[in-house]
Amino acid sequence: MSNQSKLSRREFLKLTGIAISAVALKACAPNIPIETETPTNIPSLTPTLTPTPTPAPTPTSVPVEALFPDMVLVEAGSFQMGAMDGYPDQQPVHTVNISRPFYIAKYEMTFEEYDRFCNDTLSRKPEDRWGRGNQALLYTNWTDVVDYCNWLSEKAGLTPCYSGKGKLTACDFSSNGYRLPTEAEWEYAARGGQKSQGFLYAGSNDPDEVAWFVNNSSDQVHPVGQKLPNELGLYDMSGNIYEWCWDWYSKDYYVISPVDDPQGPPPPETNQPWELNRVRRGGCWHVIADDIRLTTRSFDYIKFNQLGDNGFRLARNA
Repeated sequence: MSNQSKLSRREFLKLTGIAISAVALKACAPNIPIETETPTNIPSLTPTLTPTPTPAPTPTSVPVEALFPDMVLVEAGSFQMGAMDGYPDQQPVHTVNISRPFYIAKYEMTFEEYDRFCNDTLSRKPEDRWGRGNQALLYTNWTDVVDYCNWLSEKAGLTPCYSGKGKLTACDFSSNGYRLPTEAEWEYAARGGQKSQGFLYAGSNDPDEVAWFVNNSSDQVHPVGQKLPNELGLYDMSGNIYEWCWDWYSKDYYVISPVDDPQGPPPPETNQPWELNRVRRGGCWHVIADDIRLTTRSFDYIKFNQLGDNGFRLARNA
């Protein structure tokens, strides 16, 4: 057979699609190498796909409107802090001068208020045991409360008080934002400030009138504001839920406390979590009457909230 006949045969095979079949065979058996020639005069059967651009994500979060607390003005004044017939850390009784007026929340923080912070910051919501809404807030640790104070200050257009984190948290008491009361401010307000009538509990000598505690709470926290208020119109300063204060806790602090506007001892030298304790006040629903007295001190770890009995009450400068 001549060279010319071989070329004619090759052209004939190309025209009958043998080369295209070889391409298909290669696709079905990719491990078998097959040399082919792709005809240039056969149109592509694969449609041209135009990529669809990915649409920009549609915002799904709507800015959350904060609920601002009802605040009561506490005028400046002096009082005797502590109790001679109380626990050792309430002694000695000493003079404290609150030199500047301040505001303190009429009610303890509620789930309704705090849940808005969680929704806006995508934070995990504290557990509830007896409902949310107007129930006193449970399961809050001290560091989360500081974050809430700064968030609410920004929502109100005020200057946040807190900077730093954990043990290094600092408070600028000259700022106009929301904050926790100092322990001295808390006791002064709970006593009724300049209107104090010298009661053992916040507003009465009868704890049943003003407080939820172990004798009357049915072993649960209650919605805020159901008992009688104290002389300043503040509710639940005794019982219902413990309230965080600003101060680090020291059982001997009253020995060295300054007269004017005490803000608590310096941070402890330790970094052990269980020794980083802040003051909490007021007692709660599951303690005895002695532990909801105005002068009773308590404390907890700044990151601890497992028992569920820590809440708070806001303050700010007047």
